[in-house]
Amino acid sequence: MNLASLYHRASAVQRRDSKQIFQEYIKVMKWRADGRDTIIDIGSGSGNVLMDHIYPLLPPNFKAVLSTDISARMVEFARQNYGYIKRAQFEVLDIACAELPHHLCNRFDHVTSFYCLHWVQDQKRALQNIRQLLRVSGGDCLLVFLANNPIYDVYLTLAKTQKWCDYMRDVQQFISPLHSSSDPGAEFSKLLAETGFVDYTVEIRNEIYVYDGTQNVKDNVKAICPFLERMSPAMQEDFLDDIVQCVADMNLREADINTKDFKFIAPYKLVVVYARKPNEFLSTMIEETERVTKRLM
Repeated sequence: MNLASLYHRASAVQRRDSKQIFQEYIKVMKWRADGRDTIIDIGSGSGNVLMDHIYPLLPPNFKAVLSTDISARMVEFARQNYGYIKRAQFEVLDIACAELPHHLCNRFDHVTSFYCLHWVQDQKRALQNIRQLLRVSGGDCLLVFLANNPIYDVYLTLAKTQKWCDYMRDVQQFISPLHSSSDPGAEFSKLLAETGFVDYTVEIRNEIYVYDGTQNVKDNVKAICPFLERMSPAMQEDFLDDIVQCVADMNLREADINTKDFKFIAPYKLVVVYARKPNEFLSTMIEETERVTKRLM
């Protein structure tokens, strides 16, 4: 549970962005007239973003909110810390799985996801599954994830070194699929169209977050870095020191060049997606009417 606990404490940027964006889009989302909405959150991690910042903003009599994550350890941490909250449920789910669990299909009014989809290499499969989670009568999704971030450039730099290459041979699996895209908005919009979403908007936001001190940088890297678990504790500390040095070499800091401790300035691009699944009942009726009309002509 150590990783989940550390992520819970170190996810300040995720908390800030997720709350701000949900507050913006809550006015756009299509809430049920009876207020009995069902929500599933993809990649909830330790549960703090969903339960501390999103849950309080939901309609007062919503029916249920399901917190999911690919990590059983994260889900158990969330359940232990937030299981007492009314109408909250917790479940392990890989949003890029080949086949969704049957009991989740066509069940939800809304899908949300904050800081998760940049971990998913097969984003088209993820969108297909998100669409299948939504009700046959329609629903919407709000997705927030990284297009690019300086930490990816740090990973790519260290992966080329003789010192760390053996631990980072699969580094591309942990880089956002949109990191090198010249037009991430257009690229993701194409995926939305191909997977049957309508009325979608894709916004690319240029953001900056300042990490207050090198230890803060290390704590945040510890919480999310997939390579550390492959190393001994001593090697982990050495790796984190090299990350800090790499950040300094990239001039992403606020300090004199001779200062060992500094603030890390992280400029990043955030993808903010709002999209709707069409009413499949209505779509089927329209298609059938068009077929009959063509036969009669």
